[in-house]
Amino acid sequence: MSDLIKGIADVLNFNTTLVQVGISDLTNEHANHRMRGGEGSSITFIVGHLASTRCGMLKALGATDQNPFAEKWGAGNEVGDASDYPDISELASDWDELGVMLADALAGITDEQALAAWPNQLPVSDPSRRGALGFFSWHESYHTGQIGLIRTELGYKALRFRLVEHMEAKAAGA
Repeated sequence: MSDLIKGIADVLNFNTTLVQVGISDLTNEHANHRMRGGEGSSITFIVGHLASTRCGMLKALGATDQNPFAEKWGAGNEVGDASDYPDISELASDWDELGVMLADALAGITDEQALAAWPNQLPVSDPSRRGALGFFSWHESYHTGQIGLIRTELGYKALRFRLVEHMEAKAAGA
């Protein structure tokens, strides 16, 4: 892995864990609950949107040309009725798979590839893969914060406490 993206890859890998921890204890009803009186995003929508974005990253990195999430959650899609969304456990499995694919793709990036141009224009001054990956790590972190906020509004344990529990369980070998 290029040292030019190591810190960014660490954030993306951390986001893989944080999203998984943030959705692993949710019921479908709560995962699909839309904030702001039914007008805002649900956790399911956010995770689907992040999965679609990860597929876009993977496509630009040459790791896949598939994006099964684009139809429901691609760029520009409106938050919709959750009746046609998959179970949150299914999205969790997809998220884990995308996390492995992304970690593998990032591990193979050389310095030259990190500095190569990203195929799409993004709202950052660095047009390289490094700049794009930095933007996407921010994007994921922003939406992960939304997941944490929605969780607490629904009465679930704050995401930071869930993360501590996860890390303690992992350290204990569970």
